[in-house]
Amino acid sequence: MTGGDKIFLLLMIVVLALTSFIGLLAYKDAMKIEITKKNGEAWVEWLTKVSEERMNPKYEISACNSKSGDSIESAVVATPSTPSTSAAPTPSTSKPDESTAASVQIDGTWGACLNHIMNNTEIKDLINPFTNQSPKIVAQCQPSDRSLVGAIVLEKIVPTPPGSAVPTTNSQFVDNDSIENKILIRITVCDKGAYPVRVAEVEF
Repeated sequence: MTGGDKIFLLLMIVVLALTSFIGLLAYKDAMKIEITKKNGEAWVEWLTKVSEERMNPKYEISACNSKSGDSIESAVVATPSTPSTSAAPTPSTSKPDESTAASVQIDGTWGACLNHIMNNTEIKDLINPFTNQSPKIVAQCQPSDRSLVGAIVLEKIVPTPPGSAVPTTNSQFVDNDSIENKILIRITVCDKGAYPVRVAEVEF
């Protein structure tokens, strides 16, 4: 065996090692993307399972029940606000307690239901394989923002009036959105490049 043969064999070994390493990285990335998709499918499964149950007035999860819009409006009006005092406020108390106001959630709204789902169902056990933390719920996937990798997007799909150029519009949920009626929800996940991967549309 000549010196050239030895160099050739060494190069082949290096090439095979690099190829195997790159293949292993690709496999790990593919597995992470599959786990991310399964996280989205877990949302589809839970929302589908609860879709019919929550329309029952006696549904046990009050945060996600189909309370009427009038009841929600009454609850909002009845929400206690920061009490006022006749005395001049001191510098330490002049600013309203925004954290207390923000923490008030009304049953039958998206904010209350989402909070219940994220903290009291099997959804809380989901893990973002890219961060090893719970998947974040975000407005949209943006490749320019690497913090969105493995996140989940929940959009409400609203039908437009008959004759419109587009049959539906998509928008982000806000906490005080009523869930009195059935809602069509699109579930999307963000892949390793924070690009959107559509999972499914489900009626909730």
